[in-house]
Amino acid sequence: MRRHHIREAVLGVIQPGDLVVVQFPMWTHLNFQAEFFDTIKGIEGVRMVALIHDIPTWMFTKGEEEYDRANDFWLNQLKKFDLLIVANEKGAHKLQDDGVHVPMIPMQFWDYFYQGPRQEKQFKKQLYYVGGRDIIDTTYRAATPLYIYDRHVEKKVLESGSVTWLGRQPSDEIVSRLDGGFGVVVTENLIEKSNMNFVYYNQFNNPTKLSMYLAAGLPVIVSSKTYHASLVKAHGIGLVVDDLNEIDQIFSSMTVQDYQKLVDNVRPWQEAISNGFFIQRALFAMLRALELGFSDDLIKEKGVE
Repeated sequence: MRRHHIREAVLGVIQPGDLVVVQFPMWTHLNFQAEFFDTIKGIEGVRMVALIHDIPTWMFTKGEEEYDRANDFWLNQLKKFDLLIVANEKGAHKLQDDGVHVPMIPMQFWDYFYQGPRQEKQFKKQLYYVGGRDIIDTTYRAATPLYIYDRHVEKKVLESGSVTWLGRQPSDEIVSRLDGGFGVVVTENLIEKSNMNFVYYNQFNNPTKLSMYLAAGLPVIVSSKTYHASLVKAHGIGLVVDDLNEIDQIFSSMTVQDYQKLVDNVRPWQEAISNGFFIQRALFAMLRALELGFSDDLIKEKGVE
């Protein structure tokens, strides 16, 4: 009964023929989420769009064969929608491989709304990592300083003289303080305590820390396994590095001019991400597809030209 009243209170404003965008997943009880989506779809002529933040099926798996695609709760929920706003093309093609054949539009990046102060970027041979899960171990042995913003770091991680723990800080304060170096987005050199397999999942998502670094105007470091590796390389907004222990050698040949070029390349991306470009673009593309029938923004099925 309580779930019924909540649905009525939240969804009572929807009228027949409306276009409704909902966050996926809702991170609530599975039954409530299923009923919530079914209630929306039950209203005459309503079209329902998912703005996908995460795919829980992939977050809690270690490989391709560890879930039942045909009967998976989350994948079957996504099949109810008229259109999906997904993280990126790589994630979209994986959804298609998993049997979700709903029209999809990519976000590419999450926006990070920020209009506060920023520091001028100086060439500094140092790395930053902003985390949200406890770091329990590391294989990082390079001499380049690595500064970690996180709520907890095990003592053995700090035994390396190169690693400094700065504690947990509000993200906007971090953005306002970063004055040089590189922001590490994804690395297997830091082992985090989690029941989720982010080493696997980070191939398909849009990390929020990537957007945070770019909003700060900081060049980034990503793994070659990630969707964003090709974008980072093509647009010269950072480095693609799989093992951070190689960073000393990479920095040994980098000049001030090389670094300044990266910072200059980041600037238009910083402006776009800080002002909501990517969500606006995705929503306009959604309207073009659903209201006007344009298909040029939709991700093609794998193998279809």
